[in-house]
Amino acid sequence: LKHSPLGSSDLSHIRMAEVDRIEDVVGLDEEASKDSLANEAMPTEAQPKCATYASIAVAMVGAAMFGLDQGNFGNVQGFESFREDWCLHRYGEEHSCSEEGSVHNVKWQDDFVLWGAVLITIGATAGALLLGPPLMNRCGRRPCVGIGGAICFFGCLLASYLSVHSVIAFFHGRFITGFGVGVSCFALPVYNAELSTASIRGATGTLFQLNVMLGCFAAVLITLVDKDWYFGMMLPGLAGAVLAVSCFFIPESPRYVMEKKGYDAGFQCLSRVRAGDVHLEAQEILTQIQEEKDIENVTFLGLFRERNLRKRVFIACTLVVGQQATGVNAFLGYAATIFRSIGIDNPIEFNVIFNSIMIIGCVAGLLLVDSKYGGRRSQLLIASALMGPPLILAGLALHFNWPGMITMVCVIIYGVGFQFAWGSIPWIYPAEIFSMAEKGAAVSLAVGMNYISNAVVIFITPYLMQWSVPGTLFFFGALNLLNAMFVYFYIKETKGVPLESIPDLFGEKARGRKLEEKSSSEMNC
Repeated sequence: LKHSPLGSSDLSHIRMAEVDRIEDVVGLDEEASKDSLANEAMPTEAQPKCATYASIAVAMVGAAMFGLDQGNFGNVQGFESFREDWCLHRYGEEHSCSEEGSVHNVKWQDDFVLWGAVLITIGATAGALLLGPPLMNRCGRRPCVGIGGAICFFGCLLASYLSVHSVIAFFHGRFITGFGVGVSCFALPVYNAELSTASIRGATGTLFQLNVMLGCFAAVLITLVDKDWYFGMMLPGLAGAVLAVSCFFIPESPRYVMEKKGYDAGFQCLSRVRAGDVHLEAQEILTQIQEEKDIENVTFLGLFRERNLRKRVFIACTLVVGQQATGVNAFLGYAATIFRSIGIDNPIEFNVIFNSIMIIGCVAGLLLVDSKYGGRRSQLLIASALMGPPLILAGLALHFNWPGMITMVCVIIYGVGFQFAWGSIPWIYPAEIFSMAEKGAAVSLAVGMNYISNAVVIFITPYLMQWSVPGTLFFFGALNLLNAMFVYFYIKETKGVPLESIPDLFGEKARGRKLEEKSSSEMNC
């Protein structure tokens, strides 16, 4: 049975009705505009079904892969076997490569540990910018996620069992591991945004950060029990192998299928992940595709030619840079070093506690992000309030030698705040605010900026720590307060708004298009 799309005149009526509706809410205040778009535009007939959640959950193994890499190296670098194989007789002798001596071994920390951490983010940036966009646009979202997993698996092999004690091989393995992570994590937010319905898009997008958190926590637990550095470095690759195989069994994005193979193929794909009548949602997708059919995919330079698009690119890139400016990856990448520096006797055990408590914040954020009590903007503001002041208080506690418990509690509150919003929403938001033609270049740029910022934070953290541990906490505390200001002035709520309508929240595009169509109509009369 063919599921024929509406005729061109019907599609015109749909577009005009949508434009009229958007113009009606332009004059309202921002909150009323958001509510109107969320409540009116989304069809109620089609709802997500088990296949929707299962497909997104499988794809999110890519986020767990990222999390495993975030959690493993911070602990593996402290293993005695790792220091014996990589530090001893290369970057120092027995004392300077011991557990205590290695912390103050500048050559070891700057020439090996630092680059072992930074190369992951450099590789991820390259993967997200160079291979991710053409692979996703030509082959699809699903292959992009799976191929990234396979690349990560090979990189982990090269950095562990195939490293043959060669620093060059180890560094290449770290770069390739990051390259695979970048390719997968570039496509994951897009896949989630296009497979989910508007009512669950935020919650399923938050699964990205939950899986990152669970992967990080699993890495911490495994490396706490198993001190084999080879296996510890292989952990992200195991998730990558699972991802590469499992991607053969999940559906492609219905939007991508409809764009490449036509309405009927897209309709069938949409029916696999929806319960109820999918005609209206299919027509909305088709309308957007037809509006963009004569528009080539936007290039990186094209992102800066139109005011509305420039604004959205600025917001997306600043948001992901803000995520790294929170300083969380400084805590994760240098967990053992930082926690020991702030006076914690057993930093690896405290890292387990720190990561387990952060899961609570992540789950709370997931439950609230699409509810009437939460949302993208409000949760980011709350999280900033939970992160900036506690870091500043922790810095004061260290500077004035207050009881260590104060610092520990402040760090935990900070971690919960990060997972409540800043860990997940910067991954969700950029994939929501761009059209199909804009998404490849825009999301690639945002993800690339994320990893570049990550690399900068990882690179400067040891120098900040050498300068002053309290000063480091003050620095990141101040950046979190700046994040709150950015969110207050620039972030608009997208909760419950269909993807096709979100770009119009950021400018006067809808009003201009309606005036053009009205003018054309008057001339025809």
